Amino acid sequence: MTETTDPAEQARAALRARMSGHLDAALACLDEIGDPVERELAARILADDLLPDARTRVKAVRSEAVQDLRRGLKLREVSDLIGLSVARVDQIAKGKG
Repeated sequence: MTETTDPAEQARAALRARMSGHLDAALACLDEIGDPVERELAARILADDLLPDARTRVKAVRSEAVQDLRRGLKLREVSDLIGLSVARVDQIAKGKG
């Protein structure tokens, strides 16, 4: 992996590493379960219950963050700031993605 001096890329990499660490911790919990029946059940709960709930929450957090930005900025400004198209910013603000 190449290192970047771009502060935005460094910030993104730091956030990604932080979030990845949390996910790794959740997955490590599965590895700690010795009983295969219990481990399978825990994996199923993670995959079928917790991850879909997390996805829903992530979408809500994104929408709320974009709505916060929209309170002080125009759609184009938000688009430029977060690096997404105007149409995508509008979708996220409306909770569609």
